Amino acid sequence: MSFLTPLYLIGALGLAIPIVLHLLHDRPKNKQAFGSLMFLDKTKPPVDRKRRPTHLLLLLLRCLALLLLVFVFARPFVTVDDPVAAGKRDRQWLTVLLDQSASMQRGDLWIQAKGKVLTALEKLEPDDHFTLYAFDNKSDLLLDVVSWQGSVSEGEVTRLLERLDKPSFGGSNLGQALVFAGEAIQEYETKPDEQPLVKRDILVISDLQKGSRLGDVQGYEWPTGIKVSLDQIGEDDQGNCGIEQVAARTLWAATESVPSFRVSNSSNASTDEFEFVAQSSTDADSLSQKVHVPPGRSRVIELPAEWLGQSINQLSVRGDVANFDNTFYFAQEKQQSVRIVYIGEDSPDDAEGSLFYLRSAFQKTSALNFDVQFISGQSTIPLPKADLYVVGDVVDGKLSTSLNKAVRAGGTALVIVHSGKQTGNMQQWLEAPNLGIDDVKSKDYGLLQSLNLDHPILSVFRDSRYSDFTNLHFWNYRELQNLPDAGVQILAEFDTGPAAWLLGSRGKGRFIVMTSGWKPSDSQLALSTKFIPLLYSVLQPVLESKTQSRQFFVGDQIKLSKFNNGNVAGSVSIIPPGNNDVASIKSGDVFLPDKPGLYTVKGSDWSEIFAVNIIPSESRTEPIPMDQFQRLGLPMNDLEITPELLASDAAEKTEAHRHEYWQWALATMLLFVIIETVLAAKGSRSVEPITGS
Repeated sequence: MSFLTPLYLIGALGLAIPIVLHLLHDRPKNKQAFGSLMFLDKTKPPVDRKRRPTHLLLLLLRCLALLLLVFVFARPFVTVDDPVAAGKRDRQWLTVLLDQSASMQRGDLWIQAKGKVLTALEKLEPDDHFTLYAFDNKSDLLLDVVSWQGSVSEGEVTRLLERLDKPSFGGSNLGQALVFAGEAIQEYETKPDEQPLVKRDILVISDLQKGSRLGDVQGYEWPTGIKVSLDQIGEDDQGNCGIEQVAARTLWAATESVPSFRVSNSSNASTDEFEFVAQSSTDADSLSQKVHVPPGRSRVIELPAEWLGQSINQLSVRGDVANFDNTFYFAQEKQQSVRIVYIGEDSPDDAEGSLFYLRSAFQKTSALNFDVQFISGQSTIPLPKADLYVVGDVVDGKLSTSLNKAVRAGGTALVIVHSGKQTGNMQQWLEAPNLGIDDVKSKDYGLLQSLNLDHPILSVFRDSRYSDFTNLHFWNYRELQNLPDAGVQILAEFDTGPAAWLLGSRGKGRFIVMTSGWKPSDSQLALSTKFIPLLYSVLQPVLESKTQSRQFFVGDQIKLSKFNNGNVAGSVSIIPPGNNDVASIKSGDVFLPDKPGLYTVKGSDWSEIFAVNIIPSESRTEPIPMDQFQRLGLPMNDLEITPELLASDAAEKTEAHRHEYWQWALATMLLFVIIETVLAAKGSRSVEPITGS
């Protein structure tokens, strides 16, 4: 037994007071007057000191009441150690999130992390709930023990950790892991024969590096009763240097692009001198140059001209302390073909026609080879296959029907309305038998308004720097009357009200209609900075299917259907680095790489190489500021990260509140006082009068 305020036990010395009083026999209280004694002198009767206390029952009740009063103030509680009482204690649920991302490959962090898991097991008691997750860019449930069985369960965890010989190569998504664990705890339903889970703790064992994603916990409503504790391992005292490829800003930015790479050095780095090395399959480590990157800065390096002729497949940075992210695997881009068919009567060399500017807009790049063909709208030849059809004039009936079928099968047609002669075509393609076309000639010029910049076709102009169309003038345009409501979406209007650009979805494809073209007699569109981005946006779905980068990160979902210029059928073989464990996957599925390196995807008569690397955010090994977790709303008691949870103190407080025997002592004391009062009153009435002598 223990006491919350043991100093009050000194009050037990007050038990001497009733004992002393009962040992003393005071003068008689009841007197009887006798007339014969009235002439005698009055004297006080002598005090009778007896060896034994009088009224033992009253003395006992009074002593017990005083003793219980002292106990009430001392607040006794009892710590239960017997098995029966222990079985009634509050159960806890401990969920451990073990970081297995690529940054955990530094030094002995992984060994430390597994040791922390075993240390956390020490606070578990029989019948507790224990769950272990390992997370990188995804969260994996490794073990779930609903009823902890001491050494038996601990041995199971130990064997599991022994099988986890090293971390993965994935990125760190701590936010997703926390939400995943929180949802699992919230959805768990305790069985009728189980003790309730009063404590529900989530323990994160991680290096807590800045590259870890935390977005999922932003605004997340944590279930009541959950506590998150962070156990940070390792100290990033020597910094880290990482390498990544710099992506091209836009597909139309340059006709020829030189591969560029960014070398970043952390702010607490111990060195700023590195060696940038390019390795080819034929002449390893023959190409290198010195690179100076100050701490906290980065430097973009373009491959030198003399390197471009080499079949470079690997680049690396030397001189870094942590080398888990110092190698970048590089796969050369394969040029993809894009076919565009223009249907109209324009000459390709006529600077006053639409075809001339169309061909100028789609120039060959290192990634895309544009093949712009043209046929007459009155042609009798079959409609060629194309990734994009551009209609600039009236299309003959048979050719019009073929185009309509091609679009409904999934194609895209950009239709420029130049005259009312195209009414029949528009009625057929938009399924609008009452559609009419009227020419509108502006006295001055027309402007665009009400642009739907949220639509994918115009979203490229959403940035306020590019959303100003007031300098784009239209001299002539057409008004489409009686447009159908179904499947037609207005993308932009003229300032006089008619639709300028609209989208008609038909079948699996789409007709994009412009009521004013880009030839000089219609507008300034071809000469504006909006023209090329607009055409590329129209072609974007095709470009996305044909220009898939050959650079991926560990854990990315790689769509196999985008290889071989989008012509993939049946199953393909994936050959990982080292030519081991060849996998056969259906072309419609996705492939999830789990380690960096050069992979080969092979079809029946083709093969392509793609590269997989560690996500660049893993190179940001500086620790996350602890106050950031509090700002994100994590249910933490404090920001101090301790290696072990203070579970013993919490258990002691719970035990104290659960065994508050002082309440029963108070009730018993009041009962003794009542009995003592009744007995004392009864004894007082029964005392006989004292007779004088």
